[in-house]
Amino acid sequence: MDDFRKLVEIMARLRGDGGCEWDRAQTHETLRQYLVEETHEVVDAIRREDPGLLCEELGDLLLQILFHAQIASERGDFGISDVIVSISEKMIRRHPHVFADACADSPDAVSRQWEHIKQTVENRTHESIIGGIPREFPSLLRAAKMSKKAARAGFDWERTEQVLEKVEEELTELKEAMREGDPAALEHELGDTLFALVNLARFLNLNPEVAMMTANDRFERRFREMEKIASETGGSIEGTDMRTLDRLWERAKKATS
Repeated sequence: MDDFRKLVEIMARLRGDGGCEWDRAQTHETLRQYLVEETHEVVDAIRREDPGLLCEELGDLLLQILFHAQIASERGDFGISDVIVSISEKMIRRHPHVFADACADSPDAVSRQWEHIKQTVENRTHESIIGGIPREFPSLLRAAKMSKKAARAGFDWERTEQVLEKVEEELTELKEAMREGDPAALEHELGDTLFALVNLARFLNLNPEVAMMTANDRFERRFREMEKIASETGGSIEGTDMRTLDRLWERAKKATS
């Protein structure tokens, strides 16, 4: 706790008289982008399986939390101690199977109990069953959370095959929009297709956001390998015909995971 207290004191000094002018100028609003960036950097460190990097990035993320708590404290709203007390009470309240005599013997049971406590004990109800999902979430993640909440209310398919049929139906409608050439209709149908794929991911117990991140990384590795292969023969992929690019892509696929 001494180390934590020292960090809190550092943050207070940076914001105080004679502190850092940049830190003193920040608000909750101006810091939003850095909170998002640091969160993504933590996720990237996890993906890289680099413990040292993860430790560093978690520290950067913790600093952002302390930053917001310090600003709130100066305004008389709350302090870091209130944040700690709040999350401690919430964890105990939402885990009665650990801290009380409730029973939840599987991850699904824990999840259902968690939602029940949020809606009843904490009275965290929204105007809609699918409410409470921040619009700032990445689109795939937001779609996954909305579809999961809708499914809990009974608005769902029964089998994976039915979801796959929906994906195929949306692809057919997308092709029709492509033939018609209406940009608004194309965007509409592409969105519907992506949303159907998010639901398919849910039925396959996959996280669509993680799947997309992995696909992006895989494409980057293979494309960079294409560039490397081309440069080794004194060439470049720019201006190269598609048949040659296809061959380079196949070689890159074999050379990378």
